[in-house]
Amino acid sequence: SNELRSVEQTIGSTVVAEVSGDKITVTDLRKEMKSVRGKFRVWDQKSLTAEELLVLKINALNRIIRDTLLVKEAARNNIQLSREEYESALQEAKNGYREESFHELLSIERISMEEWENRFKNNLLTKKLIDTQVGSKVAVGEDDLQRYFEGHPEEFQRGEEVRFFHIMVETEAEARDIRRQLKSGKKKFSILAQEHSRSPEGAKGGDLGYFEAGELPVEFAGIFRLKGNQISEVIHTPRGYHIFKVIDKKVARKMDFEESLEFIQGRLFREAQDKVFQEWLVKLKNKADIKINHGVLAQNN
Repeated sequence: SNELRSVEQTIGSTVVAEVSGDKITVTDLRKEMKSVRGKFRVWDQKSLTAEELLVLKINALNRIIRDTLLVKEAARNNIQLSREEYESALQEAKNGYREESFHELLSIERISMEEWENRFKNNLLTKKLIDTQVGSKVAVGEDDLQRYFEGHPEEFQRGEEVRFFHIMVETEAEARDIRRQLKSGKKKFSILAQEHSRSPEGAKGGDLGYFEAGELPVEFAGIFRLKGNQISEVIHTPRGYHIFKVIDKKVARKMDFEESLEFIQGRLFREAQDKVFQEWLVKLKNKADIKINHGVLAQNN
């Protein structure tokens, strides 16, 4: 088994590519492959044909080459992350997940916490680099915004929108008791939401804001049929027991240019930035000395 291990280590340290002197080994490629397989939801490598496997390998190698180039470029431009920048971005990223779903994500992508944090750090560094190198070169003109608005009318059509207040509690008994209090009119919905709701918007009186049909989970489809100020039945989901109240309804309408502006700006800016980034990346690749060992890449390692 020692012999096997040493053969394995030798294969692992075989160089599959070089980027301006930085070596990318089979071990590096295998790590990235795990992540690429997670991204493409390919769990069993054995189920792939040789061609499919090669496509995944090339995809993984391209990602490593890109990241290596960007990290090198960040260093060349003396772009660094401060501890505070990293910590606050990390906290924000983790806040987007509940604790268990964050670990679920790691197990789906089959990567360790350390690998995730390392990739996260590189992504932040890259983002900072792109903002300085690419961001300043991107401009979206007034005409482009107007043209997009007029050319995509279906994107700015709003269906009927309903504004809901919401209370969520853990037990059916508590939900029924709250519903009785609401029906009797003894206490206002917003007060009961502040006192009892375990949903984040409970703190601000249970106000969920406006939704179109189809924007809420399917279990709540029935609440769009409620009339103004009507209280829903108690609805049970895996998260708890829910009560809704309709506060306001807006009829279906077409959004005007002003209220669509932020969405269009964001969209066109991202597209323009992506185009400039891709062109800039091609230049970086052309300047770099990239050698790929196609023989090693094609092997079943």
